[in-house]
Amino acid sequence: MLIERYNAAAGEGTALCGIFSEIHRAWATVDNSFYIWRFDKWDGQCQEYHADEQAICAVGLARAKPGIFVEAIQYILILATPVEVMLVGVCCSASADGTDPYAELSLQPLPEYMISTDGVTMTCITCTDRGQIFLSGRDGHIYELQYTTGSGWRKRCRKVCLTTGLGSLLSRWVLPSAFNFSAVDPIVDMVIDEERNTIYARTEGMKLQLFDLGASGDGPLKKITEEKNLVDPRDAPYGGRRPNASRAARSPKPSIVCISPLSAMESKWLHAVAVLSDGKRLFISTSGGSSSSVGLNSGLQRPSCLKIVATRPSPPLGVGGGLTFGAVSAAGRAQPEDLALKVESAFYSAGALIMSDSSATAMSSLLAVQKDSAAQLSLPSTFATASRSSKALRETVSALPVEGRMLCASDVFPLPDAAFIMQSLYADVECLSAFRKPSEKASVKLWAKGDLPTQHILPRRRMVVFNTMGLMELVFNRPVDILRKLFDGNTLRSQIEEFFNRFGAGEAAAMCLMLAAKLLYTEDSLISNAVSEKAAEAFEDPGLVGMPQLNGTTALSNTRTQAGGFSMGQVVQEAEPLFSGAYEGLCLCSSRLLYPVWELPVMVVRGLIGSNDHGDGVVVCRLSTGAMKVLESKIRSLETFLRSRRNKRRGLYGYVAGLGDSGSILYKTGPTIGAGIHNNGKSPYRIRDMDSADQSASNKKPRSLYTSAELAAMEVTFL
Repeated sequence: MLIERYNAAAGEGTALCGIFSEIHRAWATVDNSFYIWRFDKWDGQCQEYHADEQAICAVGLARAKPGIFVEAIQYILILATPVEVMLVGVCCSASADGTDPYAELSLQPLPEYMISTDGVTMTCITCTDRGQIFLSGRDGHIYELQYTTGSGWRKRCRKVCLTTGLGSLLSRWVLPSAFNFSAVDPIVDMVIDEERNTIYARTEGMKLQLFDLGASGDGPLKKITEEKNLVDPRDAPYGGRRPNASRAARSPKPSIVCISPLSAMESKWLHAVAVLSDGKRLFISTSGGSSSSVGLNSGLQRPSCLKIVATRPSPPLGVGGGLTFGAVSAAGRAQPEDLALKVESAFYSAGALIMSDSSATAMSSLLAVQKDSAAQLSLPSTFATASRSSKALRETVSALPVEGRMLCASDVFPLPDAAFIMQSLYADVECLSAFRKPSEKASVKLWAKGDLPTQHILPRRRMVVFNTMGLMELVFNRPVDILRKLFDGNTLRSQIEEFFNRFGAGEAAAMCLMLAAKLLYTEDSLISNAVSEKAAEAFEDPGLVGMPQLNGTTALSNTRTQAGGFSMGQVVQEAEPLFSGAYEGLCLCSSRLLYPVWELPVMVVRGLIGSNDHGDGVVVCRLSTGAMKVLESKIRSLETFLRSRRNKRRGLYGYVAGLGDSGSILYKTGPTIGAGIHNNGKSPYRIRDMDSADQSASNKKPRSLYTSAELAAMEVTFL
């Protein structure tokens, strides 16, 4: 339908496109026609809405303010033409079974909510979660579109210029345009930082502007600063050194193709990232101090500047995708001077970056850049202090050859029921309070934590890409999805070992435990019993997770001094267990499940309505019913799995129970993946006696290494 409509205009019409993730719809315009359809269900239904004779030049979607329209209108569609700006009501209805709240969509004309543009062509529209509507015009100013019920003499809809001053008013209304010699630099892109209540604007002349909406987000718009030479490669903050003259002469100046805010979950002192046309990324701070930041709900310090704090090089060329463990590290790989990315468009969200590269002559490609989950797992223990080198940022890059070039992209939010459960679990323990409705955006903040701590509760991340050839959906596999794929087939043991070596025995064992106990969040299919059994065997394989050991001795040496002197003896450090990777994986898995309720009470006291005494209230559950059911189900699944494996391994613990009497330690001789734990009824462990010197010392005062309660706990700790 779009191609036919565009061809009817002989390819000279005005065409726009975009994605409304809030209602799971994609949209496009051709001249004065607006089309909208579902991007995640191929039902072939496409709704069409016609504006007046003028072509549509900007489109936006805002959540409807309560108390103005009928309850069925949940969103407001904003269509701007060179002549007027009109509002259209969007009504969403759920499916018959209630599982899909966006199954049906209807557009309701609102003829009373139209306003003239006063000759200013709007270039882009952006909206806040509160329902505020901001428009940028070709005159370089930012406007707010306000609408009310329209009682009495008040208009139902009005347009307010937020960036104009007295001098600008005189130049617009008093002086004729012939005497206005100032060059107009229109704004072509605006993004809103919902956490810090700021607006970033990018102009046609590559200027970056910063505006402040106040600590609460409802204050007057205030322009903070404007940077003109932010992306000049000859500046020291951009590249850290000046390139040679010949290189600077033949390389064009890079331009900003994308500006995105960073959440406080990603960084507390970096506030935005700018992606350039050569693939480089500039991390920007809006605070004047070196370590200060504009925190959540913090009115103490507001943004004061725009400065580059850090830069990242462009991803390397010639990177392939696929199921591989040898992910390319963007850091430390030099880019050839004659080869450079030609990024036409980009999209960044919560640590994931999608770029459209047209440097190849035959076919363009999509570059998917993500933080490497295995980069920080070089330490042998989770409880050890991370070194400075282990915190270095490394990235995995996947190149996907596609036809056409990317026009825009967006996250695919989970459905409201799943998003509500996640927000109920993590709203009090994470910095999610700044995110107001819609709650689907809370999942984006959790994605910023990385895959490892969230893959048990979050689905696989999805992005929808709108390019010149159609729509495509990108699915980001989590590490546990890769491990699941390895178990679901005839995989060589060397590949399993490589996976354990890359992610560490503890993290890999935690993923095996999630697959074995079926704790993984799966949106497409259930975990098969074959995969679950292989994961359980890997979780118990000493060749993969290591063996528990006892470090040190409890002997009390009583050496005598010469010349008849008296000695009190020497206290030797008691033996400490060195747990296996399975124990560490159990700790990781359990702690991540219990994280929402570990340090916070499950039951809280809420004051009665109209009462100022908070102590005399009602005891209620802090979490929602759905969140409690999900949490309880996962914990019970973990308990069931541990009990079932305990019965299979009960013969092993007889040797552990006799450890205190025999004064022995355990070491590995053991089985491998695919083999049973019991070898013809014999234990996979052997007992090594202590040497004669230690025996003579211990004979003086026999002592058990562990109490009976500690020995009973060995059934879990010596996994």
